[in-house]
Amino acid sequence: MRFVMLGLASVLALGLAGCGDSESGESGLNEPLRVQGGQFFEGSFPETHESGPAITQINIRSTDLLQGNPAKAVSGLAGPGSQSVAIALQGLGHGFWVVPVGAESFESPGSFGWTATLNFSTDVPVGEQFLQTAAHGSNGEFGPETTQRLGVKSLKPSGRVVASLTWGTDADLDLHLLGPSGNELSPKHPNSSTLDSSGNARPGNGLLDHDSLASCVPDGLRAENVVWMDAPEAGTYTVLVHMFSACSKPAASFKFNLYADGQSVLEKAGRLLDIDADGGSGNGLFVTQFSCDEGTGTCS
Repeated sequence: MRFVMLGLASVLALGLAGCGDSESGESGLNEPLRVQGGQFFEGSFPETHESGPAITQINIRSTDLLQGNPAKAVSGLAGPGSQSVAIALQGLGHGFWVVPVGAESFESPGSFGWTATLNFSTDVPVGEQFLQTAAHGSNGEFGPETTQRLGVKSLKPSGRVVASLTWGTDADLDLHLLGPSGNELSPKHPNSSTLDSSGNARPGNGLLDHDSLASCVPDGLRAENVVWMDAPEAGTYTVLVHMFSACSKPAASFKFNLYADGQSVLEKAGRLLDIDADGGSGNGLFVTQFSCDEGTGTCS
């Protein structure tokens, strides 16, 4: 058994055999696809050749994923002479990633195993996408391109009205909404249901879908949504954002969106610093207000 690692000579070869584009330490951070432990190269996917080694196997547990899906494992086999594997999302982003091959396969002598952990941005378009792979060989050429279909589903849940908070770093932010009746929607109060005199829930109940990054545990989502399946309670809602914990991050930029029947009707952006972390006990940052009409449930 032997290991073939991507060394300096191979990296230089990639710069020549790929498309001559530059690679920097900061590149790849804002790509729709990020590969843990991979090296990012800016530019188009490498030119492929039938004479290069082929990807002979791709293993992925499920090809369906959510926008922002973290830590998606993929593995496979690359043919004889392989040194590394190029990975990209077809037609998306500004470059491709390279991971080294590992051990020679016992089941397929002469072929080499490879693995990658994929992290998808929340900006990956919903629908059918394709994962591109190609093996790079000791002859300096990339072999035939292989594609794997992926089905990307929306991170935003469906509902009559959705109030959505998303942010860009692994800090623990929380969406807080103060409703017309004074009731609060937050991770500690995940629904706004109130009871009438007969003990029945009044219409217009909103539900928080989850507490993202609770206790600073990364979930790859960095998003919280309040969903009303029917018309929300009429009146004015106040939107606050709390930084429960900075999670050792210096700051977090966020965006608030209000969707009505799937269409964005309000958008606001903001930023919180680590000194704003309040454990949920402070007032939070005022972001905006929106109002919902009586009867029609229209919000703006």
